Amino acid sequence: MLGAGKLDLDACMLRHNQASTRRQRRATVAANSSDLPVIMPHPVMPPNPFLAAAFAVFFLTASLACGGGPVNLLPNGGFEGKDPLHGWLKEFPDEEFYKDNGPYVKLAPAGEVGGRRAVLLDLPAGIAGNQGGKIESVPVPVEPGARYHIEVDCMTWDLSAKIHAEAWSRDPHPEQKRTIFRRAPADGRPALMMCFRAQVPSPPAGSKVWSSAGRDFTVPKTVVVAGKDQKPEYISVKVVNYGATMGPGKSYFANFRLFRLDPEAAPARPHTKP
Repeated sequence: MLGAGKLDLDACMLRHNQASTRRQRRATVAANSSDLPVIMPHPVMPPNPFLAAAFAVFFLTASLACGGGPVNLLPNGGFEGKDPLHGWLKEFPDEEFYKDNGPYVKLAPAGEVGGRRAVLLDLPAGIAGNQGGKIESVPVPVEPGARYHIEVDCMTWDLSAKIHAEAWSRDPHPEQKRTIFRRAPADGRPALMMCFRAQVPSPPAGSKVWSSAGRDFTVPKTVVVAGKDQKPEYISVKVVNYGATMGPGKSYFANFRLFRLDPEAAPARPHTKP
């Protein structure tokens, strides 16, 4: 429907411009020749409310399409597409406590979350009270010294949750053992070392309703790695769910957002509704 409307609007604008050009050309010729009668301008017609509304919709749509709003830096923060977990890490073979984490991470059944696209962390007995379960975004490039905003929609259900934004710098010792703080090379990225973490205020624990948790933070311009100054190169978002129980438990998470804030922006921005 939008495509058809745009074609009709373009055609209307073209006819209007052609008619205006013909009137201006006749008026210009008359003004420069005393042998021709002066052609009076076409009377101004009253505004057309329908056309005005169409122009408003057109320019609003164009503004949004041209980047009028903030851009989510996470490539699949809404778990969309044929592979809803594309852009996310759920298996961590180099991390002792999370080697078997993969099966705990699932796309939530639509009927459980009101039809929205969400990820379910579904922990069997014995996991929540120990290491918990987690999901992390694939690291994306970061600008050192820049301000960012992170936000996640949460429904913790049985458990509690911690949310972090973590910055990574190049690991000068890729030969050393990989851990939760040191990542192996992957997808064109070098071996990385965690160099900064911003923790988000925790969402309500054991909540059966959706809430939004987020905060602003600034990535350091430089960090000290192995005694030398380096710049952060990547950033990722992580959620860990856990609980004071040895029984099973689950939590839901949706709509992960990571925005780079304009330097002129206010220090804090309100949380969007989940």
